[in-house]
Amino acid sequence: MEELSGIRKAAILLLTMDEELSAQVIKDLDEDEIDIIGQEISKLDSIPKDVAARIHDEFMKRVQEKSNYIVAGAQRFRVLLNKTFGEERAEQLWESAKTYEEKPSKFLKTCDSRILANILNKEHPQTISLVLSNMDVRKATEVIGFLPVKIQSDVMMRMANLEKVDRKIIEEIEAVLKEQLESIGVVEGRRLGGVEVVANILNQLDRTLESEILEKIEETKPELAERIKQLMFTFEDLLGLDDKSIQVLLKEISAEDLSVALKGASDALKEKIFSNMSERAAKMLREDLEAMGPVRVSDVEKGQVKIAMTAKRLGEEGKIVLSAQNERFV
Repeated sequence: MEELSGIRKAAILLLTMDEELSAQVIKDLDEDEIDIIGQEISKLDSIPKDVAARIHDEFMKRVQEKSNYIVAGAQRFRVLLNKTFGEERAEQLWESAKTYEEKPSKFLKTCDSRILANILNKEHPQTISLVLSNMDVRKATEVIGFLPVKIQSDVMMRMANLEKVDRKIIEEIEAVLKEQLESIGVVEGRRLGGVEVVANILNQLDRTLESEILEKIEETKPELAERIKQLMFTFEDLLGLDDKSIQVLLKEISAEDLSVALKGASDALKEKIFSNMSERAAKMLREDLEAMGPVRVSDVEKGQVKIAMTAKRLGEEGKIVLSAQNERFV
């Protein structure tokens, strides 16, 4: 018996189960899983009886009652979807499953949403809307959440007004994004490494996890840990920015993100921020911080990472000057 993938085994098992039981299983799957299994099922013309039996002995009796081959594929899966979700929703899911392999942005599904948003943020809102419209709703929602507040509504409106777009245009955009992702070490199917890649990855993590990883590296290879730290840019590194750079940065971030991030900042950094705001804005921010209740550490860290990555982007674009320690980003 040839070795079958887990997805193919799941597809065959669903097709050899009672429809009621299969419907219950499908109810527990999310849309991505239905896409993947639906794609696999559509590839099956027939399933040899012995293959089905070996996948799950528990279904041997039911398999033996059938002919030497169990008819599989599109028709059976559509029946299961109809039974579970109703005709209209089932049709939507089926169309999604049929076109799954044709979706040009398939590789983006596995990319970290924060990293992808950081890359897209450099693009025109129309380009962003095209890319997001080519993703599943869950992934697009995550990415939008990491985009600057000031462009979120613009992107959403452009998405709402989108009509059918030539697939070649989407493929060209995807190729550019893939190249940019590869440049920072985010790529599927290739082995990329090096100290700079590690630093880039750690910059995307919450501070707690980042510290834990660095501590582990430092225990065995302190010199390597130091090299990584030198290539990183963190929220507290904002202290090294000149006043003009701080002012440019403040224009790029929302008041909400700033107040949450400052909740866990040092007094020195808070004063650095306050001193580069108007008296009225600084007063309002101080009041917000005082009135703010307890904030989860994870939320504070996410806010700090978001602002640090914005600073890094501005440095790469030459709009601000980062500290000498991180001058490679300028």
